[in-house]
Amino acid sequence: MKLLSLYLLLMGGICFAQSDTDKLDRLINEGQYQEAILEVDALLISNKSDAVVLKNRKALLFLSLGQFPEAEKILTDELNSTSINDFQRAILLSSNGFLNLNKGNFDLALENLEQALQLFAKSGKENTVEAAQCLSYLGQLYYSTGKFNQAVDNQLISLQIKSKIFTANHAEIAAAYTDLGLAYSQTNTDKALEYYEMALPIYQKVYGQNHAKVAVATTNIGAMYNKLELYGDAQNNFETALNIWKKLYPNGHPNQALVLITLGNTYSKLKNFKASKAFYRQAIGQYQKAYGEQHPDLASAYNQLAPLLLEENKFDSALYYYQKALIANTTDFTKTEFNKNPKARSFYNGQQLLYSLIYKAQTLEEKYSNKTIKESDLTLSLACLQVADTLVDLVRQNSRDESDKIALGVLASEVYESGVRIAHSLSEVTARKAYYRELAFYFAEKSKAAVLLESIADANAKSFAGIPAELVEQEKVLKADIALYTQKLAQKPDPQQEAAWRKTLFDLNSQYASFVKNLESKYPEYFNLKFNSAIPSSEKIQNLLPEGTALVSYFIAENSKRLFVFTITRSGLKIINRALPDNTDKMIRGFTNSIFYSEPVTYNKAGSILSTLLDPKLSSSIKDLVIIPAGRLGTIPFEALPLKKSKSTQDFPTEFWINRYSIGYEFSATLLAQKSNRQGNANTSIFLCAPIEFSKANLADLPGTEVEVNTIAGLFGQNAQLKKSSEATETFVKQLKLDQYKYLHFATHGIVDEQSPELSRIFLKESETDDGNLFSGEIFNLSLNADLVALSACQTGLGKIS
Repeated sequence: MKLLSLYLLLMGGICFAQSDTDKLDRLINEGQYQEAILEVDALLISNKSDAVVLKNRKALLFLSLGQFPEAEKILTDELNSTSINDFQRAILLSSNGFLNLNKGNFDLALENLEQALQLFAKSGKENTVEAAQCLSYLGQLYYSTGKFNQAVDNQLISLQIKSKIFTANHAEIAAAYTDLGLAYSQTNTDKALEYYEMALPIYQKVYGQNHAKVAVATTNIGAMYNKLELYGDAQNNFETALNIWKKLYPNGHPNQALVLITLGNTYSKLKNFKASKAFYRQAIGQYQKAYGEQHPDLASAYNQLAPLLLEENKFDSALYYYQKALIANTTDFTKTEFNKNPKARSFYNGQQLLYSLIYKAQTLEEKYSNKTIKESDLTLSLACLQVADTLVDLVRQNSRDESDKIALGVLASEVYESGVRIAHSLSEVTARKAYYRELAFYFAEKSKAAVLLESIADANAKSFAGIPAELVEQEKVLKADIALYTQKLAQKPDPQQEAAWRKTLFDLNSQYASFVKNLESKYPEYFNLKFNSAIPSSEKIQNLLPEGTALVSYFIAENSKRLFVFTITRSGLKIINRALPDNTDKMIRGFTNSIFYSEPVTYNKAGSILSTLLDPKLSSSIKDLVIIPAGRLGTIPFEALPLKKSKSTQDFPTEFWINRYSIGYEFSATLLAQKSNRQGNANTSIFLCAPIEFSKANLADLPGTEVEVNTIAGLFGQNAQLKKSSEATETFVKQLKLDQYKYLHFATHGIVDEQSPELSRIFLKESETDDGNLFSGEIFNLSLNADLVALSACQTGLGKIS
């Protein structure tokens, strides 16, 4: 079982408006928050005009002391006032969002912060330090909910605003660097460390060595050293931070607990589990003292202590702490029995809840394997995973950013792999074989093309939910603009241009998020259709398949090194479970390269291993295959797998899978089922496009494509529209109503950019308005209704597998 290694949100960064309150500012800078509260009370007596701002400051001071009820009362009273203006209400809502963020009420926090940003804009104050702080809180919220790309976007805009207001060595710039470091900490360790190390010297210069901000900065730097496996440097930073916190808060504080957690992580990685457990238990005590028994930080601490107990085969002790984590992270669940799980709702931190459910399930599975051999342990494990599966769907629905959805897929894959493995195990030891085989197929299918399926479901939902054409057009324009600026940023512009474009992209993404939220609110049928794409049963797939056809779906269980082969025919569902060789990746690369370079020795070695591994063991009556590959198996041309060994390793064989089967591919069984319900394009028309000659550097002319498109066009007669040479412009393609064609065929150069996928493109002719580069984002936004789109180019079917 893997140890969790989460560096939780450190809620720092209190931002106040400039005023003449020098003594108050000094007390806050020195971390003397209790004395600062008394100073606010004194100022409120003498300064009635700034009462709202002063009370907001007082609420944030209570918040910094962990006194949430006192902060909440002040903010609630002020927000209920009818005499405040929009700017004041925005400031209060921003602070209230930060309060809810600290309490773990993420939905309320999001609502508060979004309302605040709208009011900042309405009052013309969107470029103030208060608006920047609101964006920073929103970035921290996105980080806490696992939406890391959205976190970075908000923190970058916050930094841009603050950079126009403050000097380079101001504490607020250091706070922005800290926030950015946090946003990057889960996706780019080096970038996070860079920002944290930029913040530290500013804090030391402004506040001195023994200040809370310095403790925050050293903790963050230590966390990144931990991730880089520089454990000595990590320990030095953590111990420095811990000493600062002890001086500032002799009676303990949640921030001190965070340092204890990170020290526990470090000692765990050094295999000093005794010291690690001691640090975790100290942290738990401090969190309980500060928060009581319910808070996502407390849940995280339990999640990190439990695996150490599992290492000692203390299964029930580990389960005890996972159960406490579930209770700490939900508002309405108090059951201490291991056979009880919360519903996938009313939680504080969805990501932490996922960890608790996944690892509780895996602990029950290990208890079954290594101790009890009780079927009940496996069924309880599966029940945890079913709740986790529902939770994954819920978190994905609430995420707007495609990259964050893909990142969620990494965590979701843990759920699906465990679900397949455990359901299959149960199918072999219980009388309910068919039920558990079906459940194994369900989990395997959930792992396939989740983000793509949601995108298709979204498009279909708009078609059937009665959304007006002008709104569909408005969305198309927004998405096209987002794709344009995403692609521009990927081209690494100069810093000034990058800042301007990033702000434009941020505003466009915000507009699009509001647009989608409005659609889901005004058109409930759209929401229902979009998020209710049910996984088809194997029986439904069975009924879709003609006689002699088999659907073969592969599932790779990375952690347990197994390959599951699900085969559905008219006869039913069959599952094969095979060991995955350690050199599978090497064999796949060798096989595809051997075909490309016509190298028979490598082909015979790799092909023989892969053909045996992937063989679905079908009867001779099966002539047609529909293959759903998994991950890197998607790069294999199954048609070219050897059916029989070659007589000599120096020669290619003479029989391949294509000699026995006709082979087609799908992304998932769900998509196959959806296609069966789709009304195909009734036209028999085709649009063909071939630029043929290229003026761009490094692009050779393609004279053969003229013969290619002419020949295909001849098959369709008057139903063919052909644009080639100078007529094959990007402008024409983007303006053409492509959805009226049943077939589309592009014969041109294509480039896949694996580092910046936004720059992947096909090449067409340039015009006055377009440069001839049809980028991936622009392709995604084309309106298509074709039964077949062919891209005849060299670099296709490539890219990063995720």
